[in-house]
Amino acid sequence: MTWHNTGGSLTLYAGAKSPGKEKESNWLPAPNGTFSLYIRCYWAEQAVLDGTWLPPKIEKVKREK
Repeated sequence: MTWHNTGGSLTLYAGAKSPGKEKESNWLPAPNGTFSLYIRCYWAEQAVLDGTWLPPKIEKVKREK
């Protein structure tokens, strides 16, 4: 089960290491080092097709120790 933020937004974590037990339901395991992240849009609406919708910015964060 994924967990949504207040207001309905969704934070996903992508990386080789777990973001912590409490965030693992929103974790996308990825290889260690550089990797590419893609978004697939099936049966996309017009805004996706004409470029007026853009995916949210991906932010690189440092893992807390």
